[in-house]
Amino acid sequence: MAEFKTVTYASPDGVDIGLDYSLPPGTGKAPILVWFHGGGLLQGFRKVMPPHIQTASAKHGFCVVTADYRLAPQTRLPGILADIKACIEYLRSPAFASETGDRVDQSKLVVSGGSAGGWLALMLASGIGFKECGIEPPAHPAACAAIYPITDITDKFWTTPQHPVSYLGYEIDRIPLYPYLDPSAPKTSYSLPTDARSQMYHYMVQEAIEQQLLLDGAGVSPASFRIAAGIGSGKFVLPPTYITHGTLDDKVPPRQSEEVAKAAEAAGLPVELELIEGADHLFDFDEGVDMNDMYKFIKSSISTS
Repeated sequence: MAEFKTVTYASPDGVDIGLDYSLPPGTGKAPILVWFHGGGLLQGFRKVMPPHIQTASAKHGFCVVTADYRLAPQTRLPGILADIKACIEYLRSPAFASETGDRVDQSKLVVSGGSAGGWLALMLASGIGFKECGIEPPAHPAACAAIYPITDITDKFWTTPQHPVSYLGYEIDRIPLYPYLDPSAPKTSYSLPTDARSQMYHYMVQEAIEQQLLLDGAGVSPASFRIAAGIGSGKFVLPPTYITHGTLDDKVPPRQSEEVAKAAEAAGLPVELELIEGADHLFDFDEGVDMNDMYKFIKSSISTS
């Protein structure tokens, strides 16, 4: 496994937010690939990453970065967007160049992520949602790779309660989640897979409360963060973008990706969609899934950027 070093990239509200980075062998300047974890923006940890991300520095020559962000509902979506913008600005800063021994090509920054992390990557790539939150979007990255991304929380999947949760066959008990559902509880930038918080995504789906958890009191419409609609409006564009989704994904519907690809095609944007027949959510966490098509797309895109 590649060696990762840890840096605190921001400390909003006194909450340290970390990122880990791994440099490829050699002495040349490497393009940067930043990956954001999933979990509905409610749970997750940067150190829980798929095998292909763990090996991408040595295998594909990237400076691989995995980054946390503050979690909802203690931090609403505008605060999360502020965090990921701060992350991108740090990766483009002289401080990060110095941290890596001037081993990074900051002009070749690729944003990526899985599930909700893929949604964050698409928002960073397009700028969708930032101005509605009072935040100037960061400059477009060189490319984007979104893996089974959430793309529209107004979809019926997120707004229709499920008792029991469709993909589990049972209901999630609310009582162990009380500390995490309380928006006034202490803010945090990560949760461990062993925490009770790891059930937040399932509970959110069960109760259809993603909009509430991410946006209550924020004064911003959930429609402001719809990727396909934003692209279709003509107000936003995407850099070269690779999207992949399993056809049997029952945690994030494949139509979330298909709608973005359709809107991008209509707008003449360089977006490639790869549907993986028979694959479920988190398919890239399986050993042996190399995601070579994704890396081929990214490397081809940044070679001409």
